[in-house]
Amino acid sequence: MTNTVSHALMIDGQLIAPGDEAWLSLDDGLVRGDGVFEGLRLYGRRPRTAEAHLERLAKSATTIDLEVDLDELRAELADFCQSTAGEDCGVRLMVTRGGQRIWREEPLPVPPSTGLVLRPTPHRVTPLLIGAKTLSYGANMQAVRLAKGAGCHDALLVGADDNVVLEGPTSAFAWIEGGVLMFPPLDVGVLDSLTRRIAVETVETGERAATLGELASAEGAFLMSTLLEAVPVCEISGVATYDVTSERVATIRDAIATATRRSLESATA
Repeated sequence: MTNTVSHALMIDGQLIAPGDEAWLSLDDGLVRGDGVFEGLRLYGRRPRTAEAHLERLAKSATTIDLEVDLDELRAELADFCQSTAGEDCGVRLMVTRGGQRIWREEPLPVPPSTGLVLRPTPHRVTPLLIGAKTLSYGANMQAVRLAKGAGCHDALLVGADDNVVLEGPTSAFAWIEGGVLMFPPLDVGVLDSLTRRIAVETVETGERAATLGELASAEGAFLMSTLLEAVPVCEISGVATYDVTSERVATIRDAIATATRRSLESATA
């Protein structure tokens, strides 16, 4: 393969400059989506919650019986952060079944200022992969395509058998109930979002299993991820609309953004 873009790319510790050629092995990780990944975000070349991301990757790897060397990944991350084209960008780390380590710089998403429109999409969580970020994201990406095809920005995954609210295809979901930011319990099969952890430490939160219909009475909602931080939802198609300019929505969004930047300061202090 040839690196044809200006964004940084690293394979097995070797930086690949634009125009350079590099080899990728077609191991089972690439052929079958058998491996794990993490998505990080750089702020001025500083990764947010880097150790938590690496620890979660190690947990995902343990779930699928894949060995990873965290010390090796820490060293590569430090090098990669100084090599990205953008000081503020996304970073994706993939570790395949064959042991290949692929780092890729990615542009940050630009969510609409008017809020996100979500399409409810039935989904079944794979019991063998609960809590793991694996390369097998085909169903998640199909949910996004279906949502965009219906004129929405993203999908909201709900249980196919019980209509219980789960998460976005690549993000956590939360809603406001009685002024409290609510999350689905992790045991319904959603990922342990690191941005969710920041929210729990920052604002008043709770958790419960809610059905899709119960979101009609919510006072607002968010998609959250490392790349997005917290983006308000203006509509869940066929269910509810929300005021993204409300004081409570703004307070939660701004508190998570502030806590994110404070975490960067404490990591470099």
